[in-house]
Amino acid sequence: MTSDAAEKPLDYSGAVHRLAALVPAGAVLSYKDVAELLGSGGARQAGKAMASAPDGTPWWRIIRSNGSMADALAETAERHWIAEELAAPGRHVNMNRYRWNPSDLAWEKIDALRTALGNPKMSEIDDQL
Repeated sequence: MTSDAAEKPLDYSGAVHRLAALVPAGAVLSYKDVAELLGSGGARQAGKAMASAPDGTPWWRIIRSNGSMADALAETAERHWIAEELAAPGRHVNMNRYRWNPSDLAWEKIDALRTALGNPKMSEIDDQL
């Protein structure tokens, strides 16, 4: 017998949260990157989903494309960024330097999230973030 959780389709917010959990310490993605990797939504939708992230989700690794965080979260995010050596105090994250480049295993997990949302797997051209 399968559980209800296994039968329930993955919603967008859940996919965003799971993708955020894949991003390792010392790396970041923009909200736009998240939407592109999932094959649906946009930066605003990904940001809204991150606002409901459950405890334990590394929300500070999903940031604005300019390397900043919303003012209300910036102080807490900065503590995490300093601990992960992503930014010095009072500075933004350098997206070009710290943008996450997924491993082959991570790409498989990203494709599984895309598929769960009803989107096609990424082609080799698509995965050039």
